[in-house]
Amino acid sequence: MLFTLVLCSCGSSKRSTALSDAVPQRVVNAAREALSEGDRQRLEYYYLEASKQKMLGNHAAAYELYRYCLDICPDAPEVLFDLALYHLGMREDSLALQRLQRATELDPRNTYYREILASYYLDHNKTKEALAQLEDMAMLTPKRSDVLGQLTRLYIAQDRLAEAIHTLNRIELLEGKMANVSYQKFALYKELGQEKKAFAELESLCKEYPHEMSYRLAIGNQLMAVDRLTEAQKVYEQVRKIDPDNASLKLSMLEYYHRTGADSLFTGLRDSLLYATATPSEVRTTLLRDMVTGEMQNDSVGRPRVMATLDSLDHLFPKDLDILQLRAAYFATYDKSNDSAFVEVMDRVIDLEPENTQALFFLIQYYGQRQDFVRLENLCRRGVLTHPEELPCHYYLGIACYQQDKKTEALQAFSEGIRQKKPDSRPEMVSDLYGIMGDLLHEMGRQQECFAAYDSCLVYQDDNASCLNNYAYYLSLQDKDLDRAEEMSYRSIRLQPDNKTFLDTYAWILFMKGRYGEAQAYMNKVCPPEADDSLLLSDPYIGGVVLEHAGDIAAMNDLPDQALRFWQLAEKAGGDGITAVLPKKIKLKKYVKE
Repeated sequence: MLFTLVLCSCGSSKRSTALSDAVPQRVVNAAREALSEGDRQRLEYYYLEASKQKMLGNHAAAYELYRYCLDICPDAPEVLFDLALYHLGMREDSLALQRLQRATELDPRNTYYREILASYYLDHNKTKEALAQLEDMAMLTPKRSDVLGQLTRLYIAQDRLAEAIHTLNRIELLEGKMANVSYQKFALYKELGQEKKAFAELESLCKEYPHEMSYRLAIGNQLMAVDRLTEAQKVYEQVRKIDPDNASLKLSMLEYYHRTGADSLFTGLRDSLLYATATPSEVRTTLLRDMVTGEMQNDSVGRPRVMATLDSLDHLFPKDLDILQLRAAYFATYDKSNDSAFVEVMDRVIDLEPENTQALFFLIQYYGQRQDFVRLENLCRRGVLTHPEELPCHYYLGIACYQQDKKTEALQAFSEGIRQKKPDSRPEMVSDLYGIMGDLLHEMGRQQECFAAYDSCLVYQDDNASCLNNYAYYLSLQDKDLDRAEEMSYRSIRLQPDNKTFLDTYAWILFMKGRYGEAQAYMNKVCPPEADDSLLLSDPYIGGVVLEHAGDIAAMNDLPDQALRFWQLAEKAGGDGITAVLPKKIKLKKYVKE
């Protein structure tokens, strides 16, 4: 509450610099005249002391001193005004308004008071009241064009267009003829239906600046907009005689040819602009975009023509990013099957503009979806150099290295990615990053660090199913914290009830806890006893480890034939994770613990 009032602390300086008549004057009024000489001196002293405390930032003291001043003289306008500013800062709007209004009534020539009061009205959508204050200010300070500009905007908002034009005329008397004012007057005259006066305004602007062809072209363009094409052509001819190479004139002529159906002239002029080296890049881009949009409506003729134009412009301007991006947009919109061409263009975009994250992330997604991990790695290495702060670059670099069995480099990429996470980073990506990092640490035999990574993964996304499953399974392999392992594994199968890997983990944890019947029920969903051997061996989600688990669970449920069958299938399937005692189980036809 005490008092972060920027407007309060800067009020005095604004009054001393903005307007000479805004300096706080001791306004003589009946209330002040009624004071004794001693009270007048006390008022002066305490007001100056309050202002001093305000400038020093001691707002609590200043506020109390102003209130004391008001006790001495309730109708001192400068005191009312300064207190009003404090009330605004304390959100005491009604009291602030009351005191602003009273200060203005007591000192009607103080335009600073009126300016703050008008701002208050505008902030509270009291347009009529704000307008009255600005009109008074415009009379008191007729040379303030900023007040006249605000007044113009309010007149337009109130649909008082004639008064807006009159106010714009006053601005012109102060500032001289200006294009923005003339264009605004043109628009207002048009809205009033006074077309003759509207064009006269533009003619007046041209007369003031006879060498500025853009003003003359504005007349032609406006004539064309109201279908006065013959008159527009005459204006364009006038400009052509003076400045035949004017780029804006050529664009206007393009529109003119289009409107009049002069197709051959339109095409010739458009192509000359497209291929001319002097044409600004943004103009060429606009023309090319319009051409693509128009031509593609005629598939049989338009597509070859557009492609030929894109090829030619790409050859002439190989480093023009706008053309490259339009080329990419063409492939993405009209030739989606041509992946290689699109990717080639995006590669060139990144070469020319390494900071283009949109192109970079598209290619990362493209190579990732196609599992082209060599190109993905190369691309992400470029990405981490140009955008080291971008978490996805580190994340996908780690993925690419991991998939190529570059474990050390993958771990380094993930670790760097962790350092780039921010409060607004996508929690799903951060969670996955920690989760894959945990998998990698497990493979490297760093089990405690693996579990720490999994813990972090679940902080960012507590329903990360893969992490829940892997964390639970690796705990079970260590025969530790099995209750927590069971809880996490159960959550994973609730999230993905048909995932055979997750079901195997849950069945195995139940087995480790001695709940063999429950374990059998879940394992039957993974390895149905009635399934053919060939189906079990060909299932990508059932490997040697899962088949060995199925055999172990069957053995403990007194199903020796079923157990032997699954153990033999496990031996045939092979793979990492099969226990060293599997041959012994097969030989003895019973479960043997490692």
